[in-house]
Amino acid sequence: MKKIIFILILTCLFCGTTQSQNRSIRFQQGDWNTLTQQAKKENKLIFLDCYTSWCGPCKMLAKIVFTNDTVADFYNKHFICAQMDMEKGEGPELAKKYHVRAYPTLLYIDKEGKLVHTVVGFQKPAKLIAEGNIAMNGTETVAAYQQRYEQGERNEAFIRKFIDKLTESYQPALQDKVATEFINTFNDTQFYSRDCWNIIIRNINNPMSPIIKKMFANRNRFYQIVAKDSVDMFLDYTFRSKVSGYTWSQTKSPHFNEKDFNEFNQYLRTINNWDKIPQYIASLYTAKHWIDGDYRGMIDEMHQVLQYGIFRGDDQLYYIQAYIIQLSKTDAKDLMTEAHTWMQQLIDKSRSGYHKSEYMKLQATLLKALGQPNKAKELEEKARVVRMS
Repeated sequence: MKKIIFILILTCLFCGTTQSQNRSIRFQQGDWNTLTQQAKKENKLIFLDCYTSWCGPCKMLAKIVFTNDTVADFYNKHFICAQMDMEKGEGPELAKKYHVRAYPTLLYIDKEGKLVHTVVGFQKPAKLIAEGNIAMNGTETVAAYQQRYEQGERNEAFIRKFIDKLTESYQPALQDKVATEFINTFNDTQFYSRDCWNIIIRNINNPMSPIIKKMFANRNRFYQIVAKDSVDMFLDYTFRSKVSGYTWSQTKSPHFNEKDFNEFNQYLRTINNWDKIPQYIASLYTAKHWIDGDYRGMIDEMHQVLQYGIFRGDDQLYYIQAYIIQLSKTDAKDLMTEAHTWMQQLIDKSRSGYHKSEYMKLQATLLKALGQPNKAKELEEKARVVRMS
């Protein structure tokens, strides 16, 4: 009899646990106007989950956190909840309006459509509930801190907290501005410190920034504070990120800033004690052909660059990948055919299975652009086998 009672108790506990963990955030359907109207009617903030189909953390958030009972009960009670793919429908327009640049981005928007609070990245249940409370309270939101900043508040504790909030909400331009202004108040001892290093690497990543230029020129002093590899890796990242902005730009884009491009190129030429500089400059020259729509010039520049041996190994692969993928988006069929043959030459010269397979995948990309999807699929299958060899 005792055994039966024990089993019944366990069964009840198990059932109770199962039933208590079966709720999830109820995301409302309808267009953006409908959601704002509902927010006005219920006098609630909108909680908008901004995601994309390819975003892994977005899927984890949806699967693990939005299905947490405590999270679901909190958000269903206090917010008008909505999800939107930022690459479809109204998504791109809203992404532009609310400056969504990374995924997942979680927005808290008032009934008038004004952004109140932003959080970027995967959030644990307790943290997500805490951010929801911040949004409802209103005094500790990103928007509230920005208003205080614009009104002139500059005490150190406030600025440090504001920078932290901007980092969490990923607002690069404002992060750069606030962090730069704050660091400019530092003396030499404060500047060459781990504290300053942490502020810089989290908030400033433009190599043309006076702060980054100062760090780069005096990087030997940071080597005494942070591991040399870490300092060099960060500086390399800032340069490569800016170069990549040109590499992956659109051809003849109205957003292309010729002055900015030339100033960056000129600055690179003043540096003679950094072994990566030739790679950055070579990429910029190649990118300029691409931006101008000179695909023939781009391919010729690539051949010339590789003859000089500026890129090797993975660096060479990444350089070639970027521009061949860009070429595949054009209608230059003759150049794609030529590039396909070139990739075969690189495959034959490559010693590693990884490099061979990556060049084969570039061949497949070109074949798709040339209207040969079956051959492309077959080549991709072969590439997977070669990668393991």
